[in-house]
Amino acid sequence: MRLGGLVGCAAAVAVVLSAAPALAQELPKDGMTASEIAAWLKRSGDAAQVAPDTTTPGDQVVSTVIDGVDVDIYLYQCAGEGDARRCKSIQYATGWAPQAGLTVEKANAWNSSNRYIKAYITPKGSLYGEYDLDVSPGGTFEMLDDSLDNWRGMLTEFKKFFGA
Repeated sequence: MRLGGLVGCAAAVAVVLSAAPALAQELPKDGMTASEIAAWLKRSGDAAQVAPDTTTPGDQVVSTVIDGVDVDIYLYQCAGEGDARRCKSIQYATGWAPQAGLTVEKANAWNSSNRYIKAYITPKGSLYGEYDLDVSPGGTFEMLDDSLDNWRGMLTEFKKFFGA
């Protein structure tokens, strides 16, 4: 009787352990390189290319197209040189040329009722949307995937709201 109870208990433990979720894949502890971000986007099914950031000498930017919209991913809080440059923070960014109806008041209305993508209008009337994300310290590729899903969903709403 005792042996049967132990076997049953061991079987129950095995079932519980086999049903446990797999451990999340950790992001590199010191941040990510532009090449790692591009590779992650490609694994997600998006094209991506790395180029020098023309706004900040020495930095790189990752460019992609998400749901028909050109998106740049800027890297911040970086250390190192060239392709080995690790960055602790990223920013999804996209923009549109000036058009009728784009006002600071409209951007403020968006910002006061929506999370993730923050809108702003430049002095020349261009519309930009940006979403910041820390990738270090701590974080997982699943978290990164979730941020991309948030960006995609909110980008659709952003375009509708602004008529972009």
